[in-house]
Order: sequence, then C-alpha cells, then structure tokens
Amino acid sequence: MGLRQIVVATDLSARTWRPLGRGVVLARQHGAELHLVHVIPQFSLKEMSESYRSHQIRVEDETRWVDAARAQLHTLAESASAQFGIPVHERALLGNAASEVDAFVRTLPADLLVVGAHGEGFLRDLLLGSTAFALAQRVVCPSLISKTEGRQAYANVIVGIDLMSVGRRALEAAARIAPSAHLAALHSVRIRYEGVFNALSSEPGELDAARRQAVDAARRELNEFVDGSDAARRVGRITEYGHAAHALVSHALAAHADLIVVGRHSSMSGEARFGGVAKRVAEAADCDVLVVP
Repeated sequence: MGLRQIVVATDLSARTWRPLGRGVVLARQHGAELHLVHVIPQFSLKEMSESYRSHQIRVEDETRWVDAARAQLHTLAESASAQFGIPVHERALLGNAASEVDAFVRTLPADLLVVGAHGEGFLRDLLLGSTAFALAQRVVCPSLISKTEGRQAYANVIVGIDLMSVGRRALEAAARIAPSAHLAALHSVRIRYEGVFNALSSEPGELDAARRQAVDAARRELNEFVDGSDAARRVGRITEYGHAAHALVSHALAAHADLIVVGRHSSMSGEARFGGVAKRVAEAADCDVLVVP
C-alpha cells in the first residue's frame, strides 16, 4: 500500500521549497494528499524584540504577526499548487512546534512527515534544528528529513538493519516510500568489549579472525532476515564490521544513494535510540534520511 496522507512541516524560510518539493514528488508518485503545516510559536513579542534587537523586529501586536504568518503560508500553498499542479492543503497552528505537528500527524492520520534539515536565522532553533529531531523522536509515522533538491522519485536506497522488529519496519517503509527503487540492506557488527578482547589475545591476528567470524555470522543472519521480507527479491545485502552510523553514511556516499532509511530505536552495533545511530546519520548524511518508528 502506498502513501495516502503526507504532511510537510515548514518554518516559511527560503529553504522550505526543499522539503515541499520532495513532498510534491511523493504525493504525485503515490496519489497522496499533501498538507503544508506551519506552527506559529507562542511567546511574548516584547521578549522576542528584546532578545533579537539586531533583527529590528517591529510588530505592532500579536494578532497582526499571526495574521502575517498565516498569509505567508497561504501564499506558499497557492504558489506550490499552481507550480506543481496538485492541491496543497494548508494548516496554521499556534503553540509548540513539535507538540502541534505531532498532534496534527496523529489526528489526520499521516503516513509520512517531511521536514527540512535546517531553518534560517532564529527560526532554525524554533522549528527545524532541535525540533526536527524532536519530531523524529515522537511522531507515530515515519519522518523524512529532506536534505537535497531532489525532484525525482527515489532510485537508490540504503536501509539500516538491526535484525530486530524496527529493522523489519525500516525495510517495509523503504519498500513503501520507494516502490521502484533499488534497495540495499546494510547490517554492521562489532565485537563487544573489543579493546579488552584485543588486550587479552595471545596470538597475532586473533582479533582479525574474530572480526571475520563476526561478519560471516552477521551475513548469514542478514540473509535470513531479508529473505523473510516481501521485498526480498529486490534487496541487496551488505554486511560490514564497524560503527552503524559511519557504515550507513559512507556506503550511501559511495553508492550515490538518494535516501537512507534507519529505525528510530536502532540497536545496530549496540547503539540505541534516536540519540544514537539515527541522529548521527541524520546529521552526517548528504542525502535524505527516513527515520522509522
């Protein structure tokens, strides 16, 4: 089943067209409805003016400022609809960005949330700096962090596999969002307490031999894991010794991948939760990153 409801969160900065463009490509590909959401933060305009005096913010009252944001969102939605030839539903919300977008995604319910990697100026902290990661941590649907100007459907996707249920969901999400793409499942492995193992080794090359054994065992496990999925025939398999985040980013770069898919609570190589593998991949990758709950 393809995507039906796609939500693009925008901070109304110039970089908004990056995630919006990706949302349009996916909406066209899947025949999905596209929703453009902006959250107007609630805080004292007096405090904002005092904090950002160098920006010379001069807004007569909060109502006028909110109306201006809504008008800008409406203009953006109309412009996108006219340019791309598809309906763009707009929604302006008031409050905390992460909380409001999360609630909207749940209510819709959305199949995918698209956010940009960065905002501009002070809006970076309000929405797409810390908030992009906050959303990726909490929303119930996959979160796509858009980092490129891609105008085509995804063609080359690398999926981080941890041989657990989140790895299965990541593989399913990759097949769903990119139904015509080449998929490669990557599983990395490391020896626990490798430093202690190396210190206690009595024979030269013992650590290298242990690493090869670990990779061979992981390769068999990965093949068994992927063979149990519906997309098995179109999935390549990569097994590597080392840190999961580094392996995903480096392989994506070498393979010219346009998307990395990783589970939110991935435990590849013993690294866990969004603060581990997924967050490091989202920060370091040059391509788009899909974070799957």
